[in-house]
Amino acid sequence: MDSKHSEESSEVVHAYLYYLQEMSRKISLRTGMENTLYGKTKKSPHYYRPFEDADVDSQYLRDVRNYLEKESDRQLFLGNGLIAGSFKKKQVKKYVAAPLIYFLVKTDLDENGRSLTYSIELDSVSLNYDLITLVLEQDLDEEEDEGMGFQSAGVDANKLEVLEDIENSLEDILRHESVKLTTNSLADQTFRRIHEKIPEFNQIHPSTEDFTLQKLEKLGTVELTFYNHRFFYVASSPGQLSTYTALRKLISEVS
Repeated sequence: MDSKHSEESSEVVHAYLYYLQEMSRKISLRTGMENTLYGKTKKSPHYYRPFEDADVDSQYLRDVRNYLEKESDRQLFLGNGLIAGSFKKKQVKKYVAAPLIYFLVKTDLDENGRSLTYSIELDSVSLNYDLITLVLEQDLDEEEDEGMGFQSAGVDANKLEVLEDIENSLEDILRHESVKLTTNSLADQTFRRIHEKIPEFNQIHPSTEDFTLQKLEKLGTVELTFYNHRFFYVASSPGQLSTYTALRKLISEVS
């Protein structure tokens, strides 16, 4: 096989892998990631913890790990940027308390085998499409959007282009400056891009206050608000996330 043909074949493989990656994101079904904190019960606790508490104690990680060992469909995440509040959709109040960007977090024993530590899987970085879809679908009937994924939400080309540009930016940062993915500035910049270019997000205003769990007590009386806040939480794992991350790794390996 000559070099030109080999190069063309490689380009076809890359294009197909990118296509599969995009499809794994767009056809995702709702997994509840639009509300990860509000109204949770003892059976499905959120295990919220501010990321700003730099020294995450081993007891917190142990509690989370013990819980996840019994709940295999749930995982620990890091959220970067938080949108919280409520709105009415066809006279039904919807509650939102969810990250704008999220990552999978793994726990493991330290090198001495005595204390638990955590690691953020940066290559799992994802925009929260459950949250984005909910905001974009506010004017649809309940029957119309029941169980719909992002691909089915009727997102017009201009809005889709904005989101794809942001995805490409995240991919670029992942490849060249991955440590920036978990910074406050990235969440703020991402929110401002969406807020400026997608009309449905104009109603969401940035807060100058710090987020605390106490704010959830009045969630039903507060309009959707963006907090530049980073936090750990436990939630059901989006089914498409493992596929999306695996394809991202494969694309990187064959590049």
